[in-house]
Amino acid sequence: MEGSHPIHKSKFSRQIKEVFPDADLSNTDQIFTTFTTEIPNAPNIKLNLVDGKELRIYKQFLKHQLRSYFKSKDYIVVKNFVGDVQVWMPSKKGNTTDYNLYYKFSFKIQFAKLTDLPELIVSYDGTSKVLTTSVKDIEDSELIKRCVYGQKTFNYQMDLDTEEKEEFYNAIQFEQAYPIFNLPLARALDIPIEEPVRPANKYQKYVALINNFATNYLFTEDFKAIFPFKTDAFIDVPLNRINHIDPQVGLLEFGKDQYGNKKTHLVPKLAMNNLNPYKRPNNQNIKFFFVYHTSHKEAIKTFYNNLKFGVTSQKKYFKGIEAYVNIKASTSKEHFIEFKNENDPIPEITEQLENLSFDHDNVRYAAFYLSPFDKYTPNPEDREIYIQIKELFLNEGIVTQVVDYEKMVVNIENQYNFQFSLQNMALAIHAKLGGAPWKLAVTDKKELVIGVGAFTNQGENRRYIASAFSFQNNGLFRKFEYFDQSETDLLAGSICKAIRDFTSVAEADKVVIHFYKEMSYEELKPIIRGMHTLGLKIPLYILNINKTEAEDIIAYDLNWNKKLMPVSGTYIRISENQFLLFNNARYPSDRFYSDTDGYPFPIKIKISSPDEDAFEDADVVLELLTQVYQFSRLYWKSLRQQNVPITIKYPEMVAQIAPRFNNGVPDDAKDALWFL
Repeated sequence: MEGSHPIHKSKFSRQIKEVFPDADLSNTDQIFTTFTTEIPNAPNIKLNLVDGKELRIYKQFLKHQLRSYFKSKDYIVVKNFVGDVQVWMPSKKGNTTDYNLYYKFSFKIQFAKLTDLPELIVSYDGTSKVLTTSVKDIEDSELIKRCVYGQKTFNYQMDLDTEEKEEFYNAIQFEQAYPIFNLPLARALDIPIEEPVRPANKYQKYVALINNFATNYLFTEDFKAIFPFKTDAFIDVPLNRINHIDPQVGLLEFGKDQYGNKKTHLVPKLAMNNLNPYKRPNNQNIKFFFVYHTSHKEAIKTFYNNLKFGVTSQKKYFKGIEAYVNIKASTSKEHFIEFKNENDPIPEITEQLENLSFDHDNVRYAAFYLSPFDKYTPNPEDREIYIQIKELFLNEGIVTQVVDYEKMVVNIENQYNFQFSLQNMALAIHAKLGGAPWKLAVTDKKELVIGVGAFTNQGENRRYIASAFSFQNNGLFRKFEYFDQSETDLLAGSICKAIRDFTSVAEADKVVIHFYKEMSYEELKPIIRGMHTLGLKIPLYILNINKTEAEDIIAYDLNWNKKLMPVSGTYIRISENQFLLFNNARYPSDRFYSDTDGYPFPIKIKISSPDEDAFEDADVVLELLTQVYQFSRLYWKSLRQQNVPITIKYPEMVAQIAPRFNNGVPDDAKDALWFL
């Protein structure tokens, strides 16, 4: 019936069953409602909002109200990837002859989580570009993905596996369907591709957009007729929900001084200018060589001089890689590889590599690959060359460091700024070669932390997951494995093996798993079984760690010069055992904050455990949040403070690269950080 909405059987309350006394609803998947529109002879009920099932029906009604309201105003209204209502607002700026720009805002409805009332969470989901060329006028339909059609969107490549989908597809007027911008389609249509402009401070942009949207579209008499807000403002966070992790628990240990004194610091960017790394690579002989296109030969000298001897700027923080990461290194000129075909260099490189001999018993090698292409290069095959080179050399036991040639040529002109790129490069090379730039100084607990991260390959539409293991909370990486998403048992097996290996040499206080999403019972069951088999009676904690950039809830600080980002270590309880944690480089004692340190958004953490008494100790939640805070300080690819811990970040990086290797990751490379 038109205007009716399905109510799933999971929402069949006792009251619903009672109004259908003659019907057996046990075999019925759904019934239908018209919500507040009366129908002759149809039963009606007054929802009891104390009943969980009826509260969910009320939430469904409110979502329907939201959709109907914005559709009546002629806006595009869709479901976002988590099923919430998303509204697309046309932009007045940024439109071109090729596309129109839309700002996307999502709504999430929840009840009495932060207040004692129903709550409407509004989030900004970024922008979408809708092409001005219709589906009818596009030659290659394979390049068309999602399209706007009227006030909704649809996937042009959808499976036509139901009658409903077929009917919809057959009714589409191609001249009225407009594709949403995607890179392959934009290239085919010769639409200029611009590098994304990232604001210096994301909080300022995000908060300004949300406030502007709320003022113009939500705090209006029309909208408040269906959503009567208590006040026309976002809520202040109740003080009893805010707490802070002591910055000193993020203290990092570096190398000892000449007198054997332990040296510590809170900020790696400052520490590395004066202190030595915690541990050198386990080889006294380190050699670098270059892999480059013929036309880039001259650039190597300039680059290597800066890498080896430092920059020439007046303010000099980088005095060369040897001084910066406290190693001895030289070039291995007999291993330099020069290629002529920049679009297909692999055959040339492979042939030359096969004719070279390496002294792996005595020397650790690192290859610098001068890439002719940047990450935005139009041809996907050109982007894959770097991955193929990484695999090629990894199979030879050699780590690689990519240098974007075009970017390097531009950046090297400004020697002051270029030194910061060299610092990051030196840091990553040091870690790839087996060194440890720093570790956590505060490590009083014996616990195994297992991180599981994921990356979705959009081309294959497949998700790969990887697990990384780290011992005893000191943050020193141990080993990783990676799997296809469907290989739940293999993932559980690798986690159980890590637990067994750890507990065979140390008494563990607890096992902590950092997971990239909420862990399902199917994923958890074999791990619990494995722990029982090992006879372990220690608590298991699972932390679901989500990046919140495109998610629903953030908080901001109005007492910091309009910069809005809360102090690092601030955490806010947003629900039972669910928190926002702010990880950044802003400390309470700081008088000055540089935009180059970034303004990362908080991460959302949900803590759970299969053990009944896991939360009896009131301090355990703070311990677990502290651990996440600490592990976000151990990123060795860049000196910039990260908001996500390496237990999620490193596995995500592995899952992004490893599945694109032809022959997988060599076993002897699974305990190394070659992927940085």
